[in-house]
Amino acid sequence: MKTQVKENILNIGVRLITQKGYNNVGIQEVLNEAHIPKGSFYHYFKSKEDFGLQVISHYNKSALVHLQSYFEDKSRSPRERMLLFFEDMKAFYTSKEYSEGCLLGNCSIELSDNSDVLRLAIAKELNQWHSVFENCIAEAQEAGEIKSDKKASDIADFILNSWEGALLRMKAIKTVQPLEVFVDFLRSYII
Repeated sequence: MKTQVKENILNIGVRLITQKGYNNVGIQEVLNEAHIPKGSFYHYFKSKEDFGLQVISHYNKSALVHLQSYFEDKSRSPRERMLLFFEDMKAFYTSKEYSEGCLLGNCSIELSDNSDVLRLAIAKELNQWHSVFENCIAEAQEAGEIKSDKKASDIADFILNSWEGALLRMKAIKTVQPLEVFVDFLRSYII
């Protein structure tokens, strides 16, 4: 029961922080949605910052499973896996009407200058994404599917940075265009 309550609070936190941002979500709002008293919140979390850390980790556990389901799918070629993931994510964000974006990217912009603890947690989680990208890119290079004139790690950096930037721009202009440009460049010039 205790684990289910905490899981529910974290799911609410992921949703609210993705929609509104960390600083625009109050503990009371989370408590109201979770239908728990304030004292119970502090049973699970030491502070709002601790809550933020756990939300970031919780979000990334789910995001990594999703990411790995594409990037480690051996039934497809490595290049196909990458393109399919980004095409499907483009469709997902279109269905969301170009809102929300990536919790890690959003929190990076919002929190990195204000909390070293949260900044380091975000960086750690994004590094896990980078590793998934890098492994698939290296596999594609070994298979001769993509260029091998650059290190897989550098290509992974470029893809991760470009994707997060495309998501931020998508939110600002409320169109799919930044994601379309990203996928087009990925397909034509990067991989």
